[in-house]
Amino acid sequence: MKKTLLYSVMALTLVLGLILPMAVPVMASEISATKGRSPDESPYEVGETIHYVMTVSNPGTNLATNTLTNIWDTLPDGSIHWFVRQGVNPPVVQLPGQNTTFYLDYVVDWGDAEYDVGLGYSVVRNSFAANGTDSGQDLVYASVQSNTRINEPAVGGEAFPIGKLSILAPWIMLGAAIIAGAGIFVRRRQARS
Repeated sequence: MKKTLLYSVMALTLVLGLILPMAVPVMASEISATKGRSPDESPYEVGETIHYVMTVSNPGTNLATNTLTNIWDTLPDGSIHWFVRQGVNPPVVQLPGQNTTFYLDYVVDWGDAEYDVGLGYSVVRNSFAANGTDSGQDLVYASVQSNTRINEPAVGGEAFPIGKLSILAPWIMLGAAIIAGAGIFVRRRQARS
């Protein structure tokens, strides 16, 4: 009987001491970030201005206050725009349920564009991020990436619509066949004379 009681106490201690803490989540603070365009006039042309709107939030479900010491945007050309930088600007303090919005303009430059094979068109990419600590001194971090569609710039006038090439393909092949046939006809004519 004593052995059974001892094993039961050991099993309970194991469950409470080792397994239970892994199964019960610790209430850590969170932050979230969003990034959009206002107004969203996608796709954009080269030279047009994109008006980005970015928000960092301390969700209302949190119990902790967040102190954000770094908030930045990495632009499509790779440069960084700092909204808040540790040691340079005062931090942004957010109680649960509070959010802070930032605005930034970017003029579309074709040199910053990337062709996204999965999407099938060109985009400029940039990201918005924030970090800091909560009132328990735990690190908090959030980031979000934005892929904004842009049109290829016109070369010497209106850009040729590549999608229309499939319509022209039969006519191009017909023209090539006529030219090849005419070439064969001329050679045969010359060979006879």
